[in-house]
Amino acid sequence: MPRDRGSGHIYRRGKRWWIAYYRDGTLHRESAGTSEEQAGKRLKAIMRQSDDAFLPPRVRRLTVGDLLDDLVTHLKVKGIASLAKVLSHVKPLRDTFGAIRAMALDTPRVEAYQKDRLDARKAPATVNRECELLRQAYRLAYRRTPPRVARVPFIPLLTVENARQGFLPRADFLALAAKLTDLDVRDFVEWFWWTGMRPKEIRQLTWAMLDRETWTLRLDPKAAKTRYGRVIPLPADGPLRAIVNRRLACRRLDCPLIFHRASKGRTGQPIRDYRRQWKAALKAANLPVGLLPYDLRRTALRNMVRGGTDYSVAMKLSGHRTRSTFDRYNITSEDDLRAALERTAAYVETLPAERNVADFPAEHSQFIHTAASERKAASSD
Repeated sequence: MPRDRGSGHIYRRGKRWWIAYYRDGTLHRESAGTSEEQAGKRLKAIMRQSDDAFLPPRVRRLTVGDLLDDLVTHLKVKGIASLAKVLSHVKPLRDTFGAIRAMALDTPRVEAYQKDRLDARKAPATVNRECELLRQAYRLAYRRTPPRVARVPFIPLLTVENARQGFLPRADFLALAAKLTDLDVRDFVEWFWWTGMRPKEIRQLTWAMLDRETWTLRLDPKAAKTRYGRVIPLPADGPLRAIVNRRLACRRLDCPLIFHRASKGRTGQPIRDYRRQWKAALKAANLPVGLLPYDLRRTALRNMVRGGTDYSVAMKLSGHRTRSTFDRYNITSEDDLRAALERTAAYVETLPAERNVADFPAEHSQFIHTAASERKAASSD
C-alpha cells in the first residue's frame, strides 16, 4: 500500500473499481466507477490536485442541506433574534436543494429556483432573503478550517424596488395620536415617533433599564436586534421624560414592562398588534390609509437629521449599525428639494454679477488678433 502523497492505486471491489491514495498521511478510499479506465483517470485527476484545492471524499459528498444545517447551527450559537424567520426561509431552500451535492450547485440552478419562487407569487424581497442565506451558507463553509467547499457559486439577487416612502410630519402625527383611543398604545406610538427605535425593542423596555438618578434608559443588548446595547437620555423638559412619567403613573408592580396594555381581559400584556387601532385612527384623522406604523421610524430619523443631529449620533439612537442602511430611511421629500433649490438661489444672488475684467474696444481686439496671427505665421516660417 503506498504511503506518500504522489502515489496511489486502483483496485476492484465487486463490480466497481475503487481508488486509494494518501494525503497528509491520511488514507482515502473512494468509488471510481465501473471500469478500470474510469478509475485510472479519477486517480490521476486527484494526484494532480494541489494541497490547497484538495477536498477529501467526505467533503465532496456534502450536500446543500448539510451546509444549511451548519448555517443554522452557527446562527444559533451567535444567538440571533430572528432565528424563526431564518428557519422559515431555509425550508424552501432545503426542499429544493437539500439533496444536491454542494459542489454541483451552479448559477443556472439558482436562477431556475428564483423563477419558480416568483411564479409561486413570492415577493422578490423574500426570494432575495432566501438566496442571501444560501450564499451565506456557502461562504461560511468556505471560511471554515479546513474548508468544506472549494468554491462559492455565484448567486445573483433580484432587483427589488420596495423602498418605503411614507412619513408623518408633526401635524399629521398629532392628528393621528389624538385619534388613538387606547392611551397605552398612544404612549407606545409617541415613543416610536420620537426615538425611531424598532417596535420589538420598545416592547422589551423594562423598568430595570431605567436609571432614575441620571434619567437615562439603557437598552439591554439582549433586547436589541443588533445585540448591541445603547443609552437613551431623558432630558427633564423633553418629550421622552413626559412619556416615562405617564408610564410611571400607570406602572404595575406585577409587570416589568414600561409599555404594556390590557388585552383580552388580561392586564400587563406587551403591546404587540395594534393595527386595527392604527387604521381606525388614520381614517378618523383623514390621513392616507397606506401609512404604516414603521413609517414612524423613518420619520424619527428624518427629524433628527433635519434638526441638525449628526448622523453617527442619530444612528446610535435608532440602533443602525451601517450608514447604508440608515440612508435608506433618511428619505428626501419634495419640500427638502424645494428648500435646497431656494437656498441655492439665495446663495447665487449673493455672488457678484459684474465682471472684474474690463472689456477691450473692438478695434483694440482686432489689433491683438492680427498681431497674434502674424507671430504664428513667423514662427511657422
